[in-house]
Amino acid sequence: MSRFISHIKFLLTSNNQHGIHSPFVYNYITKCLYKKKQLKLPATLKVLIKSIAYFKYNSIRLIGDYKASEEIIKKHCPSISFIADNADVIFGNIADLKNTDVEVNKLPSASMLLINGIHKNSENIKNWEYIKTLEHVSVSLDLFYCGVIFFRKEQVKEHFKIRI
Repeated sequence: MSRFISHIKFLLTSNNQHGIHSPFVYNYITKCLYKKKQLKLPATLKVLIKSIAYFKYNSIRLIGDYKASEEIIKKHCPSISFIADNADVIFGNIADLKNTDVEVNKLPSASMLLINGIHKNSENIKNWEYIKTLEHVSVSLDLFYCGVIFFRKEQVKEHFKIRI
């Protein structure tokens, strides 16, 4: 029931690309997330696959048990390398992220952190809110199904709720 209420709140407070004043975020939303690409995948994997292609990322680190996702990612992004450290993209569940050696404040400016299940329960919502406040985080996008974090040093700290 709390996830349903969380989704209703999200829908009432979220935007689409209109009203986004950050050129980086606007381009990411319109040229990547809203780009029509027939992917019959869960929403979070669609965001991941589209983002890898859009940013031309070369490496990914999977946090947690994502063996099935690894095969899907390889199928759609054959040139991506799966590595255990210093990846362009870090993908995992918010609960698994807490139990790893990933130090969010030490990730490079060009990297992306994609967090699955940010609205799954109240604990995940609390953890998501905490991650957004970290000093090194400059751009955060709440897509309801997942959260996207960027560490762009050249950008002012902003948070967006985007319907996808």
